[in-house]
Amino acid sequence: MNFVKQCVSAKLNYKVSVFLMSVCIFTCIMCIAIAGYFFLFYCKKVMNDYNIFFNDYNSSSKMAIKKYGDYRITRACLITNPLTHLSVCMLNLITMQNSKQVLNGAMHLQLMIEIKINKREKKMILIDKTNCINVMTKFEIDDKCVIIPIKLKKKTTLRGMLDETCDYVGEMKFFNWHNYKNNCHYFIKDMIFQLNNEFKCKCIKSPKKFKYFFNMCLYHVSMFLYNFFQKYIVNVKDDIISRIIHLM
Repeated sequence: MNFVKQCVSAKLNYKVSVFLMSVCIFTCIMCIAIAGYFFLFYCKKVMNDYNIFFNDYNSSSKMAIKKYGDYRITRACLITNPLTHLSVCMLNLITMQNSKQVLNGAMHLQLMIEIKINKREKKMILIDKTNCINVMTKFEIDDKCVIIPIKLKKKTTLRGMLDETCDYVGEMKFFNWHNYKNNCHYFIKDMIFQLNNEFKCKCIKSPKKFKYFFNMCLYHVSMFLYNFFQKYIVNVKDDIISRIIHLM
């Protein structure tokens, strides 16, 4: 009799264990599904917004603006630069090896300006936007680039041009980047507008919106992590190093 009771008890315990295990598995699946939903919701929000909010220039750009920002701009040129192999590779991954429609006529735009320091000395400065604004005093231009002169219709300085563009488009759009809503084409166009509001060029256009949602989610999450590293690690490190150099 005891043996029968033990068998019944063991059978009940087995059913209870199976039930509890099923509940645990179901709970885990629901948690994963909910977490996945919020993850995709976040990715969609990121796609429609910016990867991370930049509200200032990076350290190298600050140094360039501080040193040359108040000198008058004497010449300006629009520079068209073909996409790099890395950019093409990224687009191929995003578009599942079907990037022809995305790459059709796509190129990176930059603005090169000449400033007058004194009667004998001038300086060339390159401005562009990748994940953030870059104001560079050291750069190279190869034979793949096309240089298009811009006729100046307004006297201004480097700092004045940057500040006026920021006021014109707003701080959020000015400092941040989006692959098709706020890329280098929009940025350079708004910068040139401060120099010559009648300048037009067929090179200035916005790339098409990508249709591959999941791939774009992975892309934007990667950009978020890269921007976070750029803003809170690289810029802080460069700022600390520059402060130490000034103190020496």
